[in-house]
Amino acid sequence: MGRLSRRLMAALILLCLGDAVAQAETLRVGGTGSGLAVARALFEAFRTGYPDVELWMPESVGTRGAVLGLEGGKLDVGVLQRPLRADEVPGGRAQELCRTPFVFFVASARTDLQFSRDTLGELYAGTLASNLRPVLRPEQESSTIQLLGYFPELKAPVEAARQRRGRVLALTDQDAMDAAEQSPSLVGVGALAPLVAERRRLIPVPLDGVAPSIDSLAAGHYPYASQLLLAVGPSPSAAATAFLDFVAGPAAAAMLRANGCLPGGQASR
Repeated sequence: MGRLSRRLMAALILLCLGDAVAQAETLRVGGTGSGLAVARALFEAFRTGYPDVELWMPESVGTRGAVLGLEGGKLDVGVLQRPLRADEVPGGRAQELCRTPFVFFVASARTDLQFSRDTLGELYAGTLASNLRPVLRPEQESSTIQLLGYFPELKAPVEAARQRRGRVLALTDQDAMDAAEQSPSLVGVGALAPLVAERRRLIPVPLDGVAPSIDSLAAGHYPYASQLLLAVGPSPSAAATAFLDFVAGPAAAAMLRANGCLPGGQASR
């Protein structure tokens, strides 16, 4: 099944089958692929105290899919990569789960690489002396928005890369990681957390002499971060409320750090 078909299938499952999932003892969680593996790991720990609660989690439907799922009553908990907007999920709320380094990543064998802002421009412009190529993401995906937010000078090179013959486009975070794992010449961009939580054969590339990690992020030496949030609707289920309480606690904090995240907990729209 192609990448687009998988993304559409996940959305259809979310929209069409959500009502078929028993709600009394099932926690329906979905959203951005950057946070699904982390959320699953947290749920497994949460379930030791709530053994009767089951998890239902579709493939990545993105932040927008999570918002639609919450608004339509198809999800109990949405995994987001940005705060809720004022017109989204009326009466709902979101809380910061964690911050994780926003990184450029490559196959684990590529320990020879280091990037700077200048070499990033060359990477997307196709003028880098090596055979490296970027894995592109859709224009409205969170990773693309963050990339151009942190590096606005890349807007023209990224657009040029989209027009280049032989370009590689990944629709989801998982597609991007798959592509980079399978080719030592591809460079992906996105959150560090899924690389760690999914035990990917990928490594983040040092940028301007700083290795991305939760320690360098916490110390302020590495300034690029992705935010992960959990959101619920206006009348969250008991299981959803208990899960959000759990992920804000000390047991979850240790798990978040082990999966490449700095614990959060701040309330947000």
